[in-house]
Amino acid sequence: FKQKTAYEISACLVGSEMCIRDSYRTSPIEIREKFFFQDDEKIKFNQLLVKECSIDGLVVISTCNRTEIYYEFENHVGEEKRIFHLIMKCLVEFKHYPEGLSPYVSKKHGSLNVSRHLFRLISGLESMIVGEFQIYDQVKEAFYFAQKNKMLGPILDRMFQKSIETGKFVRSNTSIGKGAISVSYAAVEIISKKYNLEKSKILCVGAGETSKLSVKHLLNKNIKNIFVTNRNKKRGDQFAHKFGLDILPFKGLLENLLSVDVAIFCTSSSSPLISREDLLNTMKKRKDQKLLIVDLSVPRNIEADMSEIDGLDLINVDGLKDIVNKNYNKRKAEINKAQLLIDEYLTEFDEWASSRQLRPSILSIKSKIKNLIENNYKVELNGSLVSKDGGKKSDLGIKMNKVYSKLSDHLVRKIRVASNNGKDKNALKIIKKIFEDDQ
Repeated sequence: FKQKTAYEISACLVGSEMCIRDSYRTSPIEIREKFFFQDDEKIKFNQLLVKECSIDGLVVISTCNRTEIYYEFENHVGEEKRIFHLIMKCLVEFKHYPEGLSPYVSKKHGSLNVSRHLFRLISGLESMIVGEFQIYDQVKEAFYFAQKNKMLGPILDRMFQKSIETGKFVRSNTSIGKGAISVSYAAVEIISKKYNLEKSKILCVGAGETSKLSVKHLLNKNIKNIFVTNRNKKRGDQFAHKFGLDILPFKGLLENLLSVDVAIFCTSSSSPLISREDLLNTMKKRKDQKLLIVDLSVPRNIEADMSEIDGLDLINVDGLKDIVNKNYNKRKAEINKAQLLIDEYLTEFDEWASSRQLRPSILSIKSKIKNLIENNYKVELNGSLVSKDGGKKSDLGIKMNKVYSKLSDHLVRKIRVASNNGKDKNALKIIKKIFEDDQ
């Protein structure tokens, strides 16, 4: 789930392009965590949609603040609503969610709207903390995962490559991402206000990207008393070695909580690591010593109901919104500048996506002209002055090749102009009726 205060399931239909979004802006964490996708789930969900909905491509971006589902199909124009509702049905069944999901979902349709959202997303304009860099890596990882597992269609492939190019350019040419502002940074700011960190013992649970950012922010504040624990010991050892930290055994997690002042949870566990009962027992053993737990994970690592536990202070992702808003004010002056840069890339991609709508008609035009000339003049057209057997083409063959090229190029230019490069849908329908083969 991406960085938003509600939850966005972003459904992206491309070709008939769409994006379903479930984010922090539309959904609380209780909903977001139910629709978080592990990598193996992305593969299974793609297989389901290919079978049930005949989609041509799928990319799923799933982070702590949003899940966005981008899907593509080119051969079902006019069936956008049916495909969308079918995918939503598959989604709730796949995630075993019996209640209505509609209040938590927003959607975008059409290559321009979908690409605008994606380009803003990777540039940090859709994040809870404007300009945060983590989403850039998350979009790239989602794209490369889909690419590696052959889940991409041609339009999604082009759109995500262009988004990566856009995000890189925006961040290099604005101050939208300057400064260490992220959810992990906001968490460290809160910790700094509640504790004297120079004297506090801090335990970081997890060795992923969010943990890395949290530790970096703590070290930037000259905090040295940091420990790390991780379920995968080898990865935990590598993490601890990289930052010069002491590592604690993961099996002793509850015992470790007895001796620290702050615990930051940043794991990808699909179920809570600590229950209410665990924390009740822990706090009894700590007696009057307070404990701050910051849960930056989605799904949450700490069970939801932790109210009325004496001495325990619990903060999760949604609890960081106030400090996030302050950080937003520091960067909002760069938003307009960033959007202008994004618009330049949008124009280029939209031209490409729109022209693709003409591709079937263009191929049909060239095929009809080619067949007409070949059948009537008994020549072979292949754009070459040499025949397949290696001999020279006849003068007639050469002339007909030139006729074919000029006539087909002339008609292609005309239909591009007549349809505004594929953007005029009414003109596009007429062109298809005239030039495309009967079905």
